[in-house]
Amino acid sequence: MKTARELWEAVYAVVDAGNPAGVDEMCHADVEIRTASQRKRGATQLAAMFAQQRGLYGELEIDVDGVIESADGSALSVELTLSGVPKGTGQRLTWNVVETIRADAGRIVSWHAMLDRTGLVQQIRALQG
Repeated sequence: MKTARELWEAVYAVVDAGNPAGVDEMCHADVEIRTASQRKRGATQLAAMFAQQRGLYGELEIDVDGVIESADGSALSVELTLSGVPKGTGQRLTWNVVETIRADAGRIVSWHAMLDRTGLVQQIRALQG
């Protein structure tokens, strides 16, 4: 049975390989997805979230700043620093995200991704100004 960490790593591996649709097979069909701006359900929605991110930014880089795992492997919280160049600009943006993943029976049942929207919006406004 895969742990939350193994599933999280596998999701990023398929996304990095250019196959966000591969996320579906690692998730419960009714996976709960929550971000700073929306709540959704469904494995295809999680795959779409990653595809959208990859479509908006070039040269996407992800650094893991910290990881906390439950003793039984069913939950994981990861602090990330992401950076990328929005398509159509030459300026790199950097933002922080905390992702919390829960797994049950070897499938992801929830994926919460909370990002520093204020910091990201401030950088976008600076690009426009």
